[in-house]
Amino acid sequence: MKPPAPPALAALLLLWGCVASAAEWRGASPGVTPLPEVLRTFGKPSRHDSVRGEIVLTYATRTAPNGTRLVRFRFDPDDGLLRHIDVFPKRPPTRAELEKQFGPSCESGSGPEDPCYELEILPGNRFSFRYTTLGVQVLFERKRVKSLSYSVPSRPSPPPPAQPPPETVAKAQPEPEPEPEDTSPAPVSDPAPVAAPPPSSSSIELAPAIVEPEPSTSSSADALIQPAVIAPPGEDTATAPEPEEAIARKDDAPSFQDLLSLGGTYLQRAELSGSRGGQGTVMQPVLPALVDVYLDAKPSENVRSFVRGRLLYDPLDRALSTPTIQLDQLWVRFGIADHVFITAGRQQLKWGSSKVWNPTDFLRQPNPLPLDTFDLRTGVDMLKVNIPWEAMASNLWLIATADLRGPESQPIRYGGAARAEMVLGPSELSLTAVFQQGRRPRYGVDWSIGLERIDLNAEVALVRDSSTPLWEHTGTDFVPRTLGEPKVLASGGIATSFRFADIYRVNPRLEVFYNQLGTDDRALLTWLRSTNDFQPLYFGRFYGMAQIAIARRSILEPTLLLTLLANVRDDSYLSRVDFNLLPLRDVYVQAFLEAPFGARGSEFRFVPDPSVAELPATGLPLLRAGLSIRIKM
Repeated sequence: MKPPAPPALAALLLLWGCVASAAEWRGASPGVTPLPEVLRTFGKPSRHDSVRGEIVLTYATRTAPNGTRLVRFRFDPDDGLLRHIDVFPKRPPTRAELEKQFGPSCESGSGPEDPCYELEILPGNRFSFRYTTLGVQVLFERKRVKSLSYSVPSRPSPPPPAQPPPETVAKAQPEPEPEPEDTSPAPVSDPAPVAAPPPSSSSIELAPAIVEPEPSTSSSADALIQPAVIAPPGEDTATAPEPEEAIARKDDAPSFQDLLSLGGTYLQRAELSGSRGGQGTVMQPVLPALVDVYLDAKPSENVRSFVRGRLLYDPLDRALSTPTIQLDQLWVRFGIADHVFITAGRQQLKWGSSKVWNPTDFLRQPNPLPLDTFDLRTGVDMLKVNIPWEAMASNLWLIATADLRGPESQPIRYGGAARAEMVLGPSELSLTAVFQQGRRPRYGVDWSIGLERIDLNAEVALVRDSSTPLWEHTGTDFVPRTLGEPKVLASGGIATSFRFADIYRVNPRLEVFYNQLGTDDRALLTWLRSTNDFQPLYFGRFYGMAQIAIARRSILEPTLLLTLLANVRDDSYLSRVDFNLLPLRDVYVQAFLEAPFGARGSEFRFVPDPSVAELPATGLPLLRAGLSIRIKM
């Protein structure tokens, strides 16, 4: 019979097991949490990859958890358990907050059983705090927190067991411990900051920054770290616009940054539009294909260039039957003294927190198909200067633009914009002013806030002209419309998220739009189309949208999306059903069906009025259906 372990040995073994427990992040614990549990908690990721024998889920852009810019989970493919977490906080914590949450420096004389960090100097002006017993590593870059990594902790050597009787020695030998995993964070570039719900105070990486005075005595860590520095919040492209494809491809680079990344997207669609006219029901098929290819070069930490080209082809469309090449992005970016960041060239830029209507997105034309999964609009030519104000968690953007939309006498049109972004408690506020030759100044306010499970947003624009000519109907004729007082365009939305039956996530959203530049005169629909001045979803004065997304926890990540758009005063409606699936890694399948209903001749059921203008005969729209396959390369 095996003798009982002495009480002292049992206590030491218990203490050893407690010290070696991994720190968790929002309920996810390395070595414990399985992959389905992460999907159930955090929803559908933006990327699902298999890299170097690991399953990797990446949450970036719109899928990033509140208060973060990017989160990456790595799983063991054999047992499906979480192995490693990389968290890029939107507002990095201070040193005091790190020590309060995880523990002080090991040089401070903490007890042997207390978690503490060891300072590790890394190349490239980087260093880290490594909490060995917790499996936590905090990576600093340019003296501020870049990321926090959570992994299975390295266990200290257990105390030697008491010598058992000779006949039980073979049974009492402890099993060999597995080799500890490398807890260093994956060398990735900064993910693109996006408009996200404001940070929560529930976890350390999201805690508000506390500015502390410089200590009078400095240790080795004190000489490296500065008082609280807050990473600036940004927009979709911000100071370091990073395509999701490029982020994922840098996961396992042997160095801090790859010199060159290559990738792209292949999108093949098949669509069918149906209408009913004098010749009966007519079905019109199209087969548009799109190929995006990008090159992303970063020769140093402060210099980066990016180019994305696009090929469009449709054998069933006269305009696209000959392949068309477009330039989507072409820019170079560099920093000056880590305080000013300059980006020059064609860049993607999106302002506004609403999903369908963005009246404050002044530098781009509205998206004519906002419900489609791929935005075909190309970038804007500009010189963009970003000046972050870290102490106030704010950003100042100064932009200069130039295009060829001026009059024939002076085709080059110059312009500029200024935008300030700031974090106010649990909300984010942006103020914008835009000035362009030949146009009146435009001003905008964008505000968003996250309250527990509810997200609210609002955009308000003040304008005195329009990007397209405005017309009015005098009763017998159509004449240009003049604007006297400033006009208001405003949109707002409310969204929430909840689960049911443990495997479904539901995300309902309501959005409204008031357009003082719009009209209720249905006769203008035919006239605006005849002059090519019609803008979908900006014709009327009052619009609304109701949308609900239902995602099921599954390896195929199925998602059902139901949407209803309405031009309220025009009695015109558009219903749409989308179904998304991920059958293979980096292969996305989407099917949709949309059908208009409401008054005949309204915006979504348009039929030309021959008494207004001569237009090619078109039938009454019945439906539009499509199937698309998107492959990330």
